[in-house]
Amino acid sequence: MIIYAGGTINDPESMGYSFTRNFFSDLGKFTTENIISAMMFNLSLIVCGWSFAAYFFYFTKLFNQNTIIHILAKVGSFAGIIGALCFIGVGLTPHNLFLDYHIVFVNWAFRSFLLAGISLSVVLYKDNRFENRFAMGYFIFAILTFLYVLVLEFAPDPKISDFALIFNVIAQKIIIFAFIFSILYQSFGNSKLLAKYWNE
Repeated sequence: MIIYAGGTINDPESMGYSFTRNFFSDLGKFTTENIISAMMFNLSLIVCGWSFAAYFFYFTKLFNQNTIIHILAKVGSFAGIIGALCFIGVGLTPHNLFLDYHIVFVNWAFRSFLLAGISLSVVLYKDNRFENRFAMGYFIFAILTFLYVLVLEFAPDPKISDFALIFNVIAQKIIIFAFIFSILYQSFGNSKLLAKYWNE
């Protein structure tokens, strides 16, 4: 954000990064003056995508029985992997160069994480190896993701007014920070269980 060259959807000449008027994707805008920011942001998205995919992949290793709950866990984890791969897609498609593909990856990332959040909240609630607070964490994340999917589908076009831009940008910030917190919370919470699995 500090080294972002500047420019918003409605004001391309603005200087620097505005927390309320710039999307995160603006950091990855591939232009001559924004090359450093673009490389750092897009590379970080790719790394995060692979990390999240690995998290959901190894999470499936905790569910190796042929029961409804374990099957649901694999469905939710698979959806999480798809969402993570979509994050990689977002990083590979700067919006000023590949807008249509960029939007597709963004939309399907959050749709996939919505399915993952719903599925895994049920799984963790039903599985007595997990504390209910982790199920609640996924449930809250699922609600926030659902609300953001509604924003993606029905919110006003950010280009029509400054209010519409701010609304869309703030909504994105909320869901991204919620996503980061959720993954960290679940990762630390499940680390002991995963460690136990690998030591067996």
